[in-house]
Amino acid sequence: MVLLITLNYNQNKFTSKCVESILKSEYEDFKIVVVDNGSTNENYSKLKKNLPVDKRLILYRIEENRGYVGGVNYGLKKGFELYPDYFLILNNDTILDKHAIGELKSKCEYYENKAIVTGKVYDFDEPNKLQDVGYIYNNKKILQFKRIGLNEEDNGQYDQIAERDMLDDVFWLFSIKLYNKIGGYSTHFWFNAEQADFALRAKKEGYKLIYTPEAKLWHKGSVSIGGRSRNPKLAYWHIQSTLILAFIHLNKFNFFLYLLIVLKSILSTSFKSFYFWLKGDKSWLTYAYAKRKGLTYFLNWMIYKNKNIGKVPF
Repeated sequence: MVLLITLNYNQNKFTSKCVESILKSEYEDFKIVVVDNGSTNENYSKLKKNLPVDKRLILYRIEENRGYVGGVNYGLKKGFELYPDYFLILNNDTILDKHAIGELKSKCEYYENKAIVTGKVYDFDEPNKLQDVGYIYNNKKILQFKRIGLNEEDNGQYDQIAERDMLDDVFWLFSIKLYNKIGGYSTHFWFNAEQADFALRAKKEGYKLIYTPEAKLWHKGSVSIGGRSRNPKLAYWHIQSTLILAFIHLNKFNFFLYLLIVLKSILSTSFKSFYFWLKGDKSWLTYAYAKRKGLTYFLNWMIYKNKNIGKVPF
């Protein structure tokens, strides 16, 4: 049985559409766990009303937002009690193709269940434009990855099964054996880089990261956090999370090189914020401040290795 997990955080319409697409799947041996991750009471009530009635669907409610990592881990823990063979984690602002579950599962089986498998991610608003087909190393020494296929029209250029250096967990499937071996997502992360840490831990256990073009999904992108363009919350989490990831998985010399790159980026953004402030655009000030606070969080984490509770200090 495949156990699908998705989170809802004040996005009941997207979540409902996602669940509806899953229920149209040709592969039949699955269950869905929807975790409401601390939405408002109003949104949660609408979610319960809008979700399809189906015995394969289970809705859980967390009273307080635990972040993406905490929400997924809650879903994994609850899903584990249903004795699945596979977990399939996917974002809620997605539409899943009816063949996707079966394709992901069959490819995982082909690799003797020693793989994490994802597929072709399209843009929600431009259905033939690619958003993600995996990552390759841009600089392996400092864990820099290059996204493949971003904003390209799909003309069949990525129609081959391939091993990737990194995957995004917009949607991916892995066996219960991997979960038993390495556990869920690390609580050092709240949002961002959690999938890279999980994938790197899986690779250390001999698992491959596999892309298959036969599994397809359409993704809106960063709906619950307000988009990606100069988003201070996203910048804050990106800085802290990628630094934590680098600290955990790189040797000291390569981590220091990566830290210098991050410091250069923060300094550049700070100078830009002053320039645009003089021109009357104050949004850059918050953006630059968010990056600096992300660095501050990381430096504190280096000392205490604390669990990430997702507090945004601005």
